[in-house]
Amino acid sequence: MFHTSEYPAAKPVRIYEIEAISIPIVYNKYGDHDPDGLLYVLAKDSARIQQKARENYALDPPQPYEEVRPLVIRANMGDEVRIRFRNRLNRRASIHVQGLRYNVLSSDGANVGLNPDTTTADFIQYTWFAEREGVFLFSDLADPRSGEAGTNIHGLFGAIIVEAPESEWFDPVTGEALESGLFADIYSPAKPAFREYAVFFHDELEIRNADGLPPVDPHTGLPNGTTAISYRSEPMRNRLPLNPNGDPADIDEDISMSSWAYGDPAPPILKAYVGDPSKIRLIHGGVKETHVFHLHNHQWRREVDDSRSTIIDSVSISPQECLTLDILYGAGSLNGMIGDAIFHCHLYPHFHEGMWTLWRVFDRLQRGGDTYPDGTPIEPLQPLRDRPLPPQKDDLHPGYPNFVNGIFPQQPFQPPLGILTAAGENKIEPTPLEEANFVPDFAPGALYTSTCPCHAADDVKVFEIAAVQAKIVYNRFGWHDPQGRFFVLKEEIEKYGTLDDYLAKIECGEIRPEPLVIRANAGDCIEVRFTNLLPDYMEESPFQMRTLTDIVGYHIHLVKFDTIVSDGSANGWNNIAGARRYETLIERFFANEELNTVFFHDHLFANTHQQHGMFAALIIEPAGAEFLNPGTGLPLRSGAQAVIRRKDGTSFREFALFVHDFALLFDGDGNPLNPPEHPGSDDDPGVMGINYRCEPMPERLKYREDPAHIFSSLVYWDPATPILETYPGDPLVIRLLDGAHEEQHAFNIVGMSWDKEITNPDSPTVAAQTLGISEAFNLRVDAPYAAGDYLYYSGGVDDVWLGLWGIIRAYAEPQEGLLPLCGARETKPCQMPPPGAVIRKFEIAAMQKDLEYNRYGDHDPDGLLFVPMSQVEDIRCGRKKPIPLILRANAGDWIEVRLHNLFEKEVPYFDYPSVPVDFPHKPSNRVSLNPQFLQYDPVRASGLNVGYNAVEQTIGPGETIQYLWHADREYGVCLLRSFGDMRNHRYHGLFGAIIIEPPGAKHYRTFCPVEENYEQQAVIVAPGTDTFREFVLFAHNGIRMLDREGKLVQTTQEGGHEGGHGGVDHEDTGEKGYNYRSERFFHRLKRIPLVYKLFDSKTHGDPSTPVLTAYTRERVMIRYLMPGDKPRNIGFLVHGHAWREQPQNPLSNVEAAKGAISVGNVYNLELLGGAADCPGDYLYRSGSLRWDVESGMWGILRVKARTLLYQCASCCRSIGQWWGKRGK
Repeated sequence: MFHTSEYPAAKPVRIYEIEAISIPIVYNKYGDHDPDGLLYVLAKDSARIQQKARENYALDPPQPYEEVRPLVIRANMGDEVRIRFRNRLNRRASIHVQGLRYNVLSSDGANVGLNPDTTTADFIQYTWFAEREGVFLFSDLADPRSGEAGTNIHGLFGAIIVEAPESEWFDPVTGEALESGLFADIYSPAKPAFREYAVFFHDELEIRNADGLPPVDPHTGLPNGTTAISYRSEPMRNRLPLNPNGDPADIDEDISMSSWAYGDPAPPILKAYVGDPSKIRLIHGGVKETHVFHLHNHQWRREVDDSRSTIIDSVSISPQECLTLDILYGAGSLNGMIGDAIFHCHLYPHFHEGMWTLWRVFDRLQRGGDTYPDGTPIEPLQPLRDRPLPPQKDDLHPGYPNFVNGIFPQQPFQPPLGILTAAGENKIEPTPLEEANFVPDFAPGALYTSTCPCHAADDVKVFEIAAVQAKIVYNRFGWHDPQGRFFVLKEEIEKYGTLDDYLAKIECGEIRPEPLVIRANAGDCIEVRFTNLLPDYMEESPFQMRTLTDIVGYHIHLVKFDTIVSDGSANGWNNIAGARRYETLIERFFANEELNTVFFHDHLFANTHQQHGMFAALIIEPAGAEFLNPGTGLPLRSGAQAVIRRKDGTSFREFALFVHDFALLFDGDGNPLNPPEHPGSDDDPGVMGINYRCEPMPERLKYREDPAHIFSSLVYWDPATPILETYPGDPLVIRLLDGAHEEQHAFNIVGMSWDKEITNPDSPTVAAQTLGISEAFNLRVDAPYAAGDYLYYSGGVDDVWLGLWGIIRAYAEPQEGLLPLCGARETKPCQMPPPGAVIRKFEIAAMQKDLEYNRYGDHDPDGLLFVPMSQVEDIRCGRKKPIPLILRANAGDWIEVRLHNLFEKEVPYFDYPSVPVDFPHKPSNRVSLNPQFLQYDPVRASGLNVGYNAVEQTIGPGETIQYLWHADREYGVCLLRSFGDMRNHRYHGLFGAIIIEPPGAKHYRTFCPVEENYEQQAVIVAPGTDTFREFVLFAHNGIRMLDREGKLVQTTQEGGHEGGHGGVDHEDTGEKGYNYRSERFFHRLKRIPLVYKLFDSKTHGDPSTPVLTAYTRERVMIRYLMPGDKPRNIGFLVHGHAWREQPQNPLSNVEAAKGAISVGNVYNLELLGGAADCPGDYLYRSGSLRWDVESGMWGILRVKARTLLYQCASCCRSIGQWWGKRGK
């Protein structure tokens, strides 16, 4: 505990006495538990928690104990925090905090490099400095393994939250001062009080059911995983159908999150009164997955302190990341909604496995003494002291949820006044109690909340939408979904007559369905009348079991609505907002501002429907904008492509792209594509698509084995995926969504870039965007671009292999069916360098080389790499260890690259690392070079054969090609890619980087500048900016690696000699490393099986991965990039250091861990305050322990004291800089 009596006046010191203990952790009332649970507790609470937890564990079934929660402690900014840690486990343990400053030699909570060991078998004290507000994960690093033998998956993590100076925190139930806890009411002298909720996501749990056995899905009879929130989980497997003897196809997924049917979920429920200021401190304590946190009917800004930042309601979070979500307008959002707003991981299998709970927003004062409809007591909730007191309850106003009509435990009722029968009549009248709680200006779909303000409610924009089922054909090869399900405007159906007429047009190919895209303007009041025209059953297939889907909903993101009746779902004590067959559901929404892309989908059968296409978008355009058909110029009611004409007369082209995975398709002969071993299993099934289309590489290769021209329409044909048509220089906005179902994707455009946030010009320029399920991004391409074809693709090899790619086509001449934009600007194509321009010339070779990844003999005998021609012989003969190609140029330079193909043997084909729906083929020996960001002629200098670009861009062995690029801006790090054979080259190492430094920069090795600095560490000196030390880190996965004996290395392989973690997804095959180096745990544990010494250089020597060396407080820039190869997201963090998420934005979030990193992402990470002020070894690594860190993705940043050598080098650089200025 902490002792306020020990606070010095000048510098507050806060002391916490913490223990690590082992007890069974029970995750829900059904008895799911981890018998080997581990957790941190305050020492004063330890004995009580252990006793009570074990008593509850002994019940039948075992029951959770309230105080078994991840430990959350708090401090104020400016505090010194001392942690007195007592280890009560029978193993070494530690507390490592990520993001706070500390002395790495005494308080790292790890055993890294040459540092003293700061793990303990007994007792140790750590000192942390709380220098900025935020939430910071702490966890055990005495055992960094991710599996059953480790500590993390058993719960050994927590968080410290740093509040504003002089803050106090209190229990929201009792109002008493709080020492620790997930939830608190925070009071600060200078800021309004707010409710604070710490929410931990964690995954890969080792769970047993009440009988001590691995959990099984009762519908499939197959093993079922568990994901959790804060040591609690509410998986669907436990919420059995209400009628156990009924139809076996009736799994009740539609009501699985309803408290009317099952009571409240186990994960902690957030509680507030309408309008309470609120912050969610989101922490990923897990080991593997990047999750997507989604909160219904509430929003926040991506950058908390920047009012220009994008408004979102879904966000990806990777292991060991922490985020603060400062909820706009407080609890209940702008419209003051009441009811249960669910939040969950939007990866559909994850909330199926228990990762969901509720935020309950009350309308009336809760003093205690009342009960919910199931008889559970309603806890008191203290009002925030600086806010008006909520109104008291009375007979007509008993407070939510006790005015909602329903019967426990039965199915929830549909909303009154919100359901029309097939004859168009109202189905449900409100009860007198319900009506007494309506708002004065109620309307169907907006009963308990005034959704639309008066001025907007007078002019309602109405959309009549239906859900239908039809066979959707994805490409010319006959890949299809025989049970495709999608949204469509009813007027589109009526245009062809009856529903049967419309479906017949689809069956004969006259109509090609695409995800529905509708549009409205900022300020609109929107009413959706949604009719269910689906069959009642999803029929059995090799992918799924027969499932009753007799009610369908329409859940929408970002806009404001009445959660009780218009959420398109059945969450908590709300109504079930869904339509049964031929019924119509009425919902009402308010678009309060230009929200850009808004996702909607079915929420009632999400795990059944999304794979079949039940997702769509509403785009909220600028106020007063018109939506036009790009071919006719006429007004457009719906469609994925449009021209948007603003009120001021300016226009842009708009394209909506939905990426989706787990598409349950069959080939042209009716064979299932990538089916699971058993229907309904947890295996990753099916394939992928963009807008119900895909252009799979294996099918093209069956026609012609030519990987170097796989994207060429001249050699093959245009892809089935959308062709985005434009004219050079036309402004483009791509509305990018992830519609289904579980995987993360990375959208790349070759030859174009955009601001990361469409609303924020200070956000970084990017050319790749990672996205997870339900996330929506808005990519605005404003920079001039020339005529030609540009490739867009999802970066992971599994994705592009399955057909997630397409073409942006910029026509040089006017085309029929594509009207020019009004006032379109001229575009200057790439030109030759003007007189006097700086031209940097590079001679580069592509060569084959056995790449040695570490001293233990792990290697890729078929390695491929780019190298400077001057280094070819040294690398070939082993005199120089190869690293990925690193080029440097300055902003304003022109870059001339001559690429020589020195391949001497055929590149072999391998089936590992694996991809879904693989097809053995002959790899290409052709290579190329393509740079991100830089300006070039897309036809003649892109390094990519795509579309109808007619100039060959790749070269075969013995050939040479020349490219000309222009570094028009200071981009920092830019990825260099080869498109000679993406499937077979990249995972062998064929990639590089070019770094565009500040104008006039000199690139130093140590004392002297060099014209061609190819090193992974350099010092950059430039006029007008402080000198900085630069490190280049390539994080790559999917590596094909053999051990010293020539055996294939498979860290993730079940039953392998590494120790397995269960079945392996394609995206997890292959090894991991940095810069052609990897330091796998396996070798270190084989030599000395002491897990707390895994990172210890005194025991094992330094790792094979780069040891980055800097001096204390020296300015440091990490150029970080992920060139390949697999779509599984990784993370990056550096112990004891942090950086701004957006380097040029002083209002940007400060990060201590970066997550959701995928193929094509690049970052320029400037360490805040420079290298640490304490000399020592700082671990850098992925945040994902499972397989990333275990598989070798870690290294050391060695910070040295400023010695005489440092002073000499700095002096020499200063003299050189002065001499250069004098010479000019």
